[in-house]
Amino acid sequence: MINAIIEYVRVMNYHVYYSVLTLLLLILSYWLARRIAMRKFKRDVLKTEHDYQQQISDLQMQLSGKVNMLEGMVEKLKLSNQELSRLSDIRSKFMSIVAHDLRQPLTSIQGFTSVLMMDPQSSANSDQAALNNILKATENMNLLMGDLMDISMIESGKFKMDFKEFDFNQLLEDVYILQQVNAQKKGIFLRRYAHPHDVLVYADRFRISQVLNNLLGNAIKFTPQGGQIFVRYFVEDDWLICYVQDDGPGIAHHEQAKIFQKFHQSDNNDRLARKQGWGLGLSIAQEIINAHKGEIGVISAGLGQGSMFWFRIPVTPQENQPK
Repeated sequence: MINAIIEYVRVMNYHVYYSVLTLLLLILSYWLARRIAMRKFKRDVLKTEHDYQQQISDLQMQLSGKVNMLEGMVEKLKLSNQELSRLSDIRSKFMSIVAHDLRQPLTSIQGFTSVLMMDPQSSANSDQAALNNILKATENMNLLMGDLMDISMIESGKFKMDFKEFDFNQLLEDVYILQQVNAQKKGIFLRRYAHPHDVLVYADRFRISQVLNNLLGNAIKFTPQGGQIFVRYFVEDDWLICYVQDDGPGIAHHEQAKIFQKFHQSDNNDRLARKQGWGLGLSIAQEIINAHKGEIGVISAGLGQGSMFWFRIPVTPQENQPK
């Protein structure tokens, strides 16, 4: 009996131990499974958070790019509006200048022609004076129309150069002879300094003479009677550098950056002299020099200090120039 009881107790203890061990194993398995699940969940959360942050970063970069692009478009639109406003101002100014400046020589031609027709008893001297005035008016109109045609070709992209080799000394001599007559009429001393030897330049002879005539013509136009003008040039490192210096009214510092803009005319210059042009000559001269891969500029110490206009062009053919 006692042995049976002992055996029963032993068997019961075994079942208890087994149950406890099983329970412990279940608890451990649950704990391990939960831990693994929590780690996986944490990794998934971290991955999701990383992906979310990456998406946010990508969206921020895209948004930043869109903002930059939008700002660039706004800036371009702003510049376009400014350019349109500037072109509108130029157009209005151009129409006003054309209407005024062409009317003046036409009125002169009409007036002097009427005098010749209505007064058959007029003397030969008065007839000659009237004819001279008509000639001056037509010459002024030709100059104005020439500038207008040049600026029109520049704007349309049809301003072409005819590059050929020529002697710059001879070109300077031709321009000097032409401008010397105008200088003498105003009592201005004009002197040119030629190079002691022939200087062959590969350029558009007509257009370079146009630049020289413009610079010398402006110097004569604005230099007072008794003034002096010097034109000289030299060659250095395959560049021809030419200067036109006068002791005229000079150019204010704030205007020197605007002097080559279309239709710009200084308020400090003589009013009558300003009426003799449209303010296109220097702008056209700049286009010509740029087409030659050169540079043009002005140096002036200020009002009353005279001016020195200069340009430089390469002596030999340059890239993209016809040969």
